[in-house]
Amino acid sequence: MEVKEIELRKSEVVTDIICDCCGDSCKKEEYTVENDARIDNGEKKYIFSFMNLEAGWDYYSGKDMEHWTAQICEKCVDEKLSFIKFNKGKTKFSQQIN
Repeated sequence: MEVKEIELRKSEVVTDIICDCCGDSCKKEEYTVENDARIDNGEKKYIFSFMNLEAGWDYYSGKDMEHWTAQICEKCVDEKLSFIKFNKGKTKFSQQIN
């Protein structure tokens, strides 16, 4: 026999990501889930486009044991980081689709 209960839970939701370079929003789309079969029916969902930069500094670096992070919007990546030769490949998401 199955015993079921309906629970309402609170959770943190990222509603915006602000570019650490220009200060603009990285939000590309906002929509509401409309599907009675889904548990998140009626909740807002967000799509963002940004690059997540992360660096961990070791000893003898002048920034011993510091951890740096930044979120950079697509426009700033194209305009301000074009001098960097990024290793470009498929994202984890696109690999799952193929």
